[in-house]
Amino acid sequence: MNQETGTGSRRKILSIQSRLVCGYVGNNIAELAIQLYGLDVISFPTVLFSTHTGISRIYGSAINKPLFDELIEGIKAINVIKDINNMITGYIGAPEIVESSASFIKHIKEQFPDRLYICDPVMGDFDQGMYVSDEVAESIEQHLLPISDILTPNHYELKRLLRSDADTIDSILEAVMSHPVLSSKKIVVTGCILKDTPVDVVDMLVIQDGRIERVSSPKVDIAMVGAGDLFTAVVSVQMAKGADLLKATHVASETLYRSLIYSKERNCREMNSECLLNCIER
Repeated sequence: MNQETGTGSRRKILSIQSRLVCGYVGNNIAELAIQLYGLDVISFPTVLFSTHTGISRIYGSAINKPLFDELIEGIKAINVIKDINNMITGYIGAPEIVESSASFIKHIKEQFPDRLYICDPVMGDFDQGMYVSDEVAESIEQHLLPISDILTPNHYELKRLLRSDADTIDSILEAVMSHPVLSSKKIVVTGCILKDTPVDVVDMLVIQDGRIERVSSPKVDIAMVGAGDLFTAVVSVQMAKGADLLKATHVASETLYRSLIYSKERNCREMNSECLLNCIER
């Protein structure tokens, strides 16, 4: 057992999400955060874009299925799956890549049922609305949600998954517990805007075992891409190190808060390597 991380020989996190030529979202930020904690990443790109989708014009495209599937076969061939501690998925730009990702995760879980799969069902947010197609969103619900152990949607995405405008603790819990898939999952909801959320606070909800626990932090007045990707990456690392979900959420929330403050004080448009080096506490 590694004394520093508590991960033993399982020191790799599988991360399936976007890849940018320039910028810090998706695997660009998740990889760096995970590596700064001393773990390694098996990184699959779902799209290859010049910059993040918040830029007015982007270049690039979704990774095609034959290439994605070939990369999966390459990883299977080198016998590293046994070293995976947990798995995360984020932004996926095409439904066929959702299906290939689900098939790969199932393959891993068949061999190692104790490997956690953390699904960030990236679909949209309150500011931009949906930024994946309906086909991708439906594929996520059909193929990824059922095999996930933990979900990390934002409040907008949770509302879509539940087909509900629930905005109180009680109504959210009732809607989750009535859902045929989500009722059996552990869920961390980020960026919650509840009826009783103060204007200067950001709420997160940890939903598990039929109850909700609230994790609140001061609101930082900055719009920052990659925040959810960083959050899920830190949760995955903390759970790999042996933390329970509530503890992992607290650590990830605190890390994200420090990163946002650091970026705002320096007028950064995106988080970057200097930010993570100064804000991740190892």
